[in-house]
Amino acid sequence: MNISLIAPAKINLGLRILGSRSDGFHDIRSIFQEISLHDTIHISAKPGSGNISLTCKDDQIPSDSSNLAWKAAAHFLSLSKENLDIEIDLVKRIPSEAGLGGGSSDAATVLLGLRSLIAGPTLDLSGAASALGSDVPFFLHGGTALIEGRGERITPVPSVPFHAVLLHPSVTVSTAWAYSAWDEIRQSLTNNGIFKHYSASSAVWHEGKIFPHNLWNDFLPLLEKHFPEIEELARFLKDSCENWGLSGSGPTFYALFRMKSEAVSFSQILTGNYTLCRSAEAAGASSNG
Repeated sequence: MNISLIAPAKINLGLRILGSRSDGFHDIRSIFQEISLHDTIHISAKPGSGNISLTCKDDQIPSDSSNLAWKAAAHFLSLSKENLDIEIDLVKRIPSEAGLGGGSSDAATVLLGLRSLIAGPTLDLSGAASALGSDVPFFLHGGTALIEGRGERITPVPSVPFHAVLLHPSVTVSTAWAYSAWDEIRQSLTNNGIFKHYSASSAVWHEGKIFPHNLWNDFLPLLEKHFPEIEELARFLKDSCENWGLSGSGPTFYALFRMKSEAVSFSQILTGNYTLCRSAEAAGASSNG
């Protein structure tokens, strides 16, 4: 039994941190939007004794039980009670620790792929997804959604098509570190004003109309304070692009455009690392091929 799936990345169209929780997580509000940048995952399963193996040509990606895709396979075996050996081959394109949800998307895609191969659509994956990480439940459905709580409250919202340029500063940011650092100085960073409404009133870009989501990210002042590269890139985007933001806990920024030609034209003035992509045309993991 074999299946190949794509695992899409996401960007955050705005991110507000509403406070820490008693369970050690944080309450947030954000729009998650899948984009065309993706990993590819090949999964095979056969009768066996519960062995899991994972391969990846990217030497920076762990191939043991610390990998979320490996953990997802283990959770699936525990949930389904199947005696299987599972092999996963992971083709990475989404940068790690970039705020793009690559590991979470890989985990959700493994759960969905194994369910498709083994158990059928009635097997509930929500508990396994939540146990794997706060962003994993979103990737079970994908698309565009308002995310609340620690990530478990997911409300689909209209998608607004766009082309994007992802900009990658030469730093890495651990999500765990970012939240810990935010907790230490949250009184000076938190905007206690009324949270702006995120839902788009229209799925169409009109001439002269800005992108219909609030793109502010509460992590940005923190990262600007600690990383000169991020501060410099944010300043550049403020001066050169109307619709831009920081994804997740960073460090990846994005610039949004209505037309592909606009995104290509913008990319031509860049000197650092960047990726051209677009909003995802289909929601969630999908067959590769």
